[in-house]
Amino acid sequence: MGAKAEPNMTEDAESRAYRLMLTQVTIEKLNDLVIWLDEAGRYVFVNPATTRLLGYTAEELTRLHVWDVDPLFDEARWRQHWAEVVERKSFTLETVNRSKAGVDITIEVSSNFVEYEGRRFNCAIVRDITERHRLDKELRDLNETIYRLSITDSLTGLANRRHFDAVLAQETERHGRSGAPLSLVLLDLDAFKALNDLYGHVVGDDALRIIAATLQGTMHRASITARYGGEEFVCILPETSHAEALDCAEATRAAIAALAVPHTGSPVADHVTASFGVATTETGAMRTVDLLRAADDALYRAKNLGRNRVVGRETP
Repeated sequence: MGAKAEPNMTEDAESRAYRLMLTQVTIEKLNDLVIWLDEAGRYVFVNPATTRLLGYTAEELTRLHVWDVDPLFDEARWRQHWAEVVERKSFTLETVNRSKAGVDITIEVSSNFVEYEGRRFNCAIVRDITERHRLDKELRDLNETIYRLSITDSLTGLANRRHFDAVLAQETERHGRSGAPLSLVLLDLDAFKALNDLYGHVVGDDALRIIAATLQGTMHRASITARYGGEEFVCILPETSHAEALDCAEATRAAIAALAVPHTGSPVADHVTASFGVATTETGAMRTVDLLRAADDALYRAKNLGRNRVVGRETP
């Protein structure tokens, strides 16, 4: 019988050495940080990416604890974190590391529980996500801007008609549940077409902006103040009685007149004035269309009675 083939020990040793070399090169070349921490939160090992990002040498880090680098951690927080590492074995969290130069860096940490030769470690793979957070914030800000533009009248800065319709539907539904009074104030600038014809649309637009700002100051009880049409505005006053709504409308009427925006083409006065219709439902549910119709009817009466006045209408 032939002799048994002896295991190729040299080949196994070379293979192990090659794998070890690949592991070492991988750790050294990784852009992600590789950080080993012991139970006490001390740095045991870091790869070159860690020293590049944080500005500490590997030797300096071995003299530090987690809470020396992470401003969100202290010793008590580390003990809680270590208990979670032991229990969950592996999980991801976001936190902050402060570089040696004092720069806060937002990081994503993948914590992994490792036992080796009787010792326990947290092997953390760490990624700088500062840029991702910046892009996420830009996207959130952009979405917020788009939404704000979608509900805002571009000329006056007030809510637009679409947003008003949505809020009115919500308020009438809430009124139906609570039974609290709900008031609506509809106002129209008197003879505004004549103002545009006499002074031009640029002056007319300026007048609309000034009056919109006045409304925001006087209609402090309103859940929303909106531009309803060309020269029409509307205010929703939740939990506001009819008498209170009439007082708000009268204060606003007087404030608009006090602006003394010139309008020599008006049949009412030599300045811009406004007519108001106020509708209130004190008890029970009411459809939005009925509340709007009641306010519009009151406004129509104010116009017919000579303009520059407040007319109210209570509804069931």
